[in-house]
Amino acid sequence: MLVGEQYMLTSILRETRDTILYRASQRDLRREVIVECLKHAAAEVPRKVQLFLDTAKVQAKFQGQHLSRVLEMMEIDGTWLVAKEQPAGEPLDMMLTDNRQLPMLEVCRLMILLCKLCLRLDAQGIACTKFHPEDVYYDGTDFTLSNPAHAGTRSIGSSRRYLASAARDLLPMIEETGAKVGAVNSLLTRMSRCRDNTTYQPALFLSELSRLHTAIISA
Repeated sequence: MLVGEQYMLTSILRETRDTILYRASQRDLRREVIVECLKHAAAEVPRKVQLFLDTAKVQAKFQGQHLSRVLEMMEIDGTWLVAKEQPAGEPLDMMLTDNRQLPMLEVCRLMILLCKLCLRLDAQGIACTKFHPEDVYYDGTDFTLSNPAHAGTRSIGSSRRYLASAARDLLPMIEETGAKVGAVNSLLTRMSRCRDNTTYQPALFLSELSRLHTAIISA
């Protein structure tokens, strides 16, 4: 289906309570994108429409090297759509389903990236979505994340919950090889069980992960 005379929807990527995410092709630039569409039932609720629009605006402002960008927002036949960059590679949930693993160095690198992301969100007071493996893409050399910024007030403990969830999901993906694999497993296990909501907790984990990352490279 063609929408906005620009985006050809090719398949459903996934559904949430109020939205449907489609894989799509942008005709003019001939690139793959993601189009997020507000469901008809949600579009009839002004509060949900406003949340959808505000989230798109927050994501458009919250940019970074490893975050996919919001391209544009449009209204078609009373329904709001947001076009976003398609991250390179494949999502981690597909790798989990296939029981594929990541080198521990890459797991450390991803967790470092997520800690830095949480510090940015905390500093700017930006709310975020929950961590989901399907929002992280890996192309064999680098990671790209679907933008986690969300409209609303950032709650106490957001970083702790985000990092704990990420650590739990990544634990089974660590390759069981290398001299430091025990240390990587131990650190992620502690992160997954952490209950400390203090704002400096992501910085402490970042410091530990950075030291471990250096130790793995030096081993």
